[in-house]
Amino acid sequence: MSLTCVSMKGMYRYFLGILAVFTLVSNQAAALCVSAEQANLRSEPSAHSKLVWTVGKYMPLLALEQKGSWVKVQDLEGKKMWIFANLVSTEIDCTVVKVSKANLRKGPGAKFPQTPLSFAHKFMPFKKIGRDGAWLHVQDDYGYKHWVVENNIWEPLNYTKLTY
Repeated sequence: MSLTCVSMKGMYRYFLGILAVFTLVSNQAAALCVSAEQANLRSEPSAHSKLVWTVGKYMPLLALEQKGSWVKVQDLEGKKMWIFANLVSTEIDCTVVKVSKANLRKGPGAKFPQTPLSFAHKFMPFKKIGRDGAWLHVQDDYGYKHWVVENNIWEPLNYTKLTY
């Protein structure tokens, strides 16, 4: 009888481990990037709900949950909204300016001259195309390339939340 108790305890622990893995997978947050030229963010998961914000291509968002064909997302300021799932992608790596004004350089460093655009305002999104130390090589939605120091930008990170 004690052998059966040990086996049952072992199976119980195994079951709890499997349950923890499923909980782990279900609590992942994913980095998303707007892939459409323009996307509407709404207060609820419906095309008829209140329009909260309209964003352009390459705007990064953090996916929190999915409800049908809608994804609840969080922006760089922590605001939570809903976006239609077909308007975002996990295949593009993107970032957005988080400071009031970020200098855009022709190379990875302050010694390089500014690009013709000179600077980007807060909420300007970019596609990430490379990195050199603390400098990110980015591309705007017109295809122009710039370098920006990473402490001036926000990019959502994929993470997993452990719950028991």
